[in-house]
Amino acid sequence: MGPGRFPAGAWARLWTRLWAWRWLALLAAGVALLVHLSLFSDFMPPYKRLWGRVTLDNVLHFAAFAALGLVAPLALRDRRRALLALLGLLLLGGALELMQLAIPNRRCQLYDALGNTLGLLLGGGAGFALRARLRPGPPDSGA
Repeated sequence: MGPGRFPAGAWARLWTRLWAWRWLALLAAGVALLVHLSLFSDFMPPYKRLWGRVTLDNVLHFAAFAALGLVAPLALRDRRRALLALLGLLLLGGALELMQLAIPNRRCQLYDALGNTLGLLLGGGAGFALRARLRPGPPDSGA
């Protein structure tokens, strides 16, 4: 190995680290955007019922949390951390709903919390499945 050359496998290790940081940055940006839209933005989707009591707002909650649930297992190295991240996202969704009680022109709705939960379940399951396909080798121990 001469000066300015990397040892064998160094590029692969660097790429793996950059790949993980990219997913982690995407997760952090998604959480920041979610908090901003939930608490500080004037954005309110039109109140339009789609199916029974399900509104467009409920579907947007589902989609946002499904996207975050998909990214969490890809951003974190082991199963336990990814599951803790999903639990943290679930608690964040509940806390954001409760905080909306104190904000004028905002509503705390059970169907929004249900959309958050279902989105995390679907997105998290898809994230773990995708992670298993992207990361070949033996499954991690969860440690």
